[in-house]
Amino acid sequence: MCKKTVSDILKIVSFMLIFTILTYGVSSMFFSEKVASEFKNNLQDAYAFLADAPDTIQIVGVGNSNLYSGFSPLDLWKQYGWTSTVCASVMQSRTDSLELLKLVFETQSPQIVLIETDMLYDHKPKKGNDMEQSNKLSDILRAADPKYFADDIESIFTVFKFHNLWKGKNRGVKSTLYDTHGYKYNTRVYKLKAADYMKKTTKSEPLHKRSVAQTDALLTFCKSKNAAVVLVSMPSPLAWNYERHNAVAQYAEERGVLFVDLNLHYREMELDMRTCFRDKGSHLNYSGAKAATAFLGEYIQGAFTLPAHSGDNAYQSWNADLKKFEASCKGAETDAERTRSSETNL
Repeated sequence: MCKKTVSDILKIVSFMLIFTILTYGVSSMFFSEKVASEFKNNLQDAYAFLADAPDTIQIVGVGNSNLYSGFSPLDLWKQYGWTSTVCASVMQSRTDSLELLKLVFETQSPQIVLIETDMLYDHKPKKGNDMEQSNKLSDILRAADPKYFADDIESIFTVFKFHNLWKGKNRGVKSTLYDTHGYKYNTRVYKLKAADYMKKTTKSEPLHKRSVAQTDALLTFCKSKNAAVVLVSMPSPLAWNYERHNAVAQYAEERGVLFVDLNLHYREMELDMRTCFRDKGSHLNYSGAKAATAFLGEYIQGAFTLPAHSGDNAYQSWNADLKKFEASCKGAETDAERTRSSETNL
């Protein structure tokens, strides 16, 4: 009896020890103050529309970091006189996007909704003809990451996500530097090796049924608000391929919505794949974003009729934001040039 008791105690102690170590490890990796701070900052710009006057936004975009890195509302304003906002965040889900759209339409009446398509997939694209093998440990850690599991909880109990936004001091929050209307400026140039990642094929990488259902919910909501939908694939060698293009093109055709894949238009955008990204092929830098935004503007102009507001007195805040944005861009370029010069002289 005594031996059995000791054995049971040892099992309990061992379990508690292992549980404590795993909990500490997961907490350090995913729940640190640094991660929480970065998560909060990443979400801030997605709510930039809260500072805009009611019924002044014509275009709203939802998606993940590919969108806020590649679509610049102020450059669109400068060229076309259209107002737009980017409601995007790191690893943003379809349910996050739907909640953001609902919030946007409480004060705005955009005619066009851009839905970035990378968020329609929850995993990296297949390599060759085979999908990457699932890693059980990484799957467990992924499930523990608040950026993933919080999605399901917050989609049901949205107060956890939005309660701080409605406090008086945060209601009209703007970016700490200037109001970019959701775009995140970055001039870093990652020298990427050019690759033909969009080789034409008849193969398709189907959307998961959950993704289809959630995307359908986005389309249904937009239809209820009389807003046209454009599915947009931003340039991203790490996240896209022709198999995904085929699947989304079929989905768009079946749902009767427009689809434009910028991964097929480097030449038209005059983009050099080797210098237009700020990382290994997921996110465009500012030069890439300007080109992508200009292409999207031309596409929208050909598909829709939107009035330009650049000369309207009611929209002069956009000219002020543009002026601040361009001054900040010029300052950043000057600082970068000084840094390169000092490194050359060392």
